[in-house]
Amino acid sequence: MFCLNIALGNTSWRLLFKTEDRARLVYEVISNPVIENLILDDDFGQQLCAKVAHIHGFMLEDMDKTKLAHVEMALHQARTQILATKMAQSDQGLRTSSMMQGPAVLNPMNGGFRPS
Repeated sequence: MFCLNIALGNTSWRLLFKTEDRARLVYEVISNPVIENLILDDDFGQQLCAKVAHIHGFMLEDMDKTKLAHVEMALHQARTQILATKMAQSDQGLRTSSMMQGPAVLNPMNGGFRPS
């Protein structure tokens, strides 16, 4: 799936396409400096009508690659969090501070722990 993001004034519009060929065709239409007004259809029933002069920029996105990029960023965040936790555990000041807070307390009231 391919996405064409179009910046129009202070808003943006997203057109979606099933194939790269169709997305590139619409991308080329927008890139044409001769055209003044656009009427564009995507593969999912959206239609955009705009003046080319109002378009500030546009970006073609391969959503399969973007999905992989988001997964890689999430993995990087998880690795960073694990490293930060390990470093915090080895930091004497942080370890002392967390020990001073004491253990968690169970509240037997208000739907909490109730022995049978």
